[in-house]
Amino acid sequence: MPSQNTPYSHFEPYSHFEPASAPFNPRHAAIGGFAVGGFLAFAAALAALMLYCDPKIQTQAVTVETAPAAHKFAVDFSTPVELQEYRGTCWIFAAVAVLEWSYRSQGVARGWLSADQYVRLSEQAFGVAVLDACRALNDGTSCVVGDEVWRGRQLLPRDLEGGEPTLLFYLSRLSKTAALPWSVCPYTAKPGSDGECPGLAEARATNPLTFSLASIDWLYERRAVTQRLRETQRLMTLSTPLLTVRYLLPCTAASAHVLKCNPKDKEECRVCPAEPAFGGAACCVVSERDSSTMGGEFFRLPSGSHLEPVLEGAHAMALVGYSDVFRSQQGFVGGYIVKNSWWDGLPPGPGWKQARGSHSVAFFMQQVSPADEAAVCPNAHSPQSWYPCGSVRACRSNKTAAFARAANQPLHLTCLDASPFLRGLCRKGEPLFLRSIAPFGGGLATACFLRDRLGGSDGGDEGKAVVNRRRVEEQTGGGGESGDGGDGGDGGGSGDGGEGSYGGEGTYGGERGGEAGGGRRHSHDSAGFCSPPVPIGDLALVVAPVEAERLPNDPELCGHYFFPFELAEGSHARLFTARLFTARLFTAR
Repeated sequence: MPSQNTPYSHFEPYSHFEPASAPFNPRHAAIGGFAVGGFLAFAAALAALMLYCDPKIQTQAVTVETAPAAHKFAVDFSTPVELQEYRGTCWIFAAVAVLEWSYRSQGVARGWLSADQYVRLSEQAFGVAVLDACRALNDGTSCVVGDEVWRGRQLLPRDLEGGEPTLLFYLSRLSKTAALPWSVCPYTAKPGSDGECPGLAEARATNPLTFSLASIDWLYERRAVTQRLRETQRLMTLSTPLLTVRYLLPCTAASAHVLKCNPKDKEECRVCPAEPAFGGAACCVVSERDSSTMGGEFFRLPSGSHLEPVLEGAHAMALVGYSDVFRSQQGFVGGYIVKNSWWDGLPPGPGWKQARGSHSVAFFMQQVSPADEAAVCPNAHSPQSWYPCGSVRACRSNKTAAFARAANQPLHLTCLDASPFLRGLCRKGEPLFLRSIAPFGGGLATACFLRDRLGGSDGGDEGKAVVNRRRVEEQTGGGGESGDGGDGGDGGGSGDGGEGSYGGEGTYGGERGGEAGGGRRHSHDSAGFCSPPVPIGDLALVVAPVEAERLPNDPELCGHYFFPFELAEGSHARLFTARLFTARLFTAR
């Protein structure tokens, strides 16, 4: 966007408001939705637009007519996603998203900014302002904000059930110190760097932005939140408890060495779900995962035959819209559209156990087709985005490569063998193709791969992550297309891809027929292999696209998630609260 690509000094973006030679004449404009992230599990915040013409407080009343009920809605002028990386600062990113939205929407409405411009604010400076405000209170050593404790110069987690602290008490102290351009101090991802911001004192001395809180209201149910979102047309914030989903994985003699389980361990083994796919599997082991998919959808497994999820913590995001009709891959219909602060692709560093993905607002609003969305948010590391082909000959054909490029789907894959949940399916760096993905049951899937013995190794890039970054146009060329093999396409070929180490495509060691452990052991010399039944996202750390086909998500548009209404109104509904904040932003030169 122009505002990010054009160099400017710390305060040039504010020159729209007052000429440098003009006398002091503060203009007051709305802050939309200042919220506290953290412990209260569902927070929605927004602000009424309050415009003042001069210091005499002449007001221009702005009224918004009640919009008719709509089955979907999204606000305009949300700014692009930024990443919190390794730190537990989601609540800061949610709050700053509201400030950025407020500045952008006002700037466009009053002619200070064009529709494609925005000002990026500093999450780092905002966090330091909160820390300074906390240290000024009580004994000067610590205070509680959201579900974090600021102690000394560092944020520390606290018990989610430990009370109901809020940031409101500190807002008066933040009014002149928290809203600063990103260039003042870029975000520092390293944990323990909460107080770092070189040059902050000088920047604050000339900062033209201040704000104050005018009011706060609480909202508790879906209709109230969606109605306020439509009527005010302002970005809000949302915080929610995070759930840990608990799967039951069939543990058999064939899968034990991959899943690192013991089918004869009576303490580890649980009764498998009452679904036909599990057949006669005598042992299932509990395995925990995050409650979001690589398509940016929050979920939980159905109650009944599946284990109940457990409460993991809390997370804050920006609420940008909702849809009553969008259906997630897990079957949830209707939910909130949120701007998240998580990475896309492989984890940004050690310690993380999953890859992630997201979508654009337009996708969840069903304004673009999946094919068009793949050009913007390809989610290249999601196994469901990979291009399948039926045989090595078909996979290596020019025709298949052309189809895959046209669909923005990775075709050429490489083994990472980096998942903490299953190891030893393939040899790190060996070239692969996806043959098929088949649903198994219990929220699990099996995937079958073909080994490309003639393809070159992609070793050396196994750990490179695709974190959200500005999208670049990459020519995927025809790497690995030698030997075009005729018409192969993606239509279920046979021959050299026909055998898998776990019994071939769509099966797993006879488990579907109740013969647990009947499949062959894994062999690196076989033409292909199939995974045991696992959550489909697990495979993203087992296999990945080759570097040339790791198309990054566009950070200007992607980074959004879908949070189903049913989750907000489920077993942890007592933790969900909506908050309506009204604040004023004072701007002067």
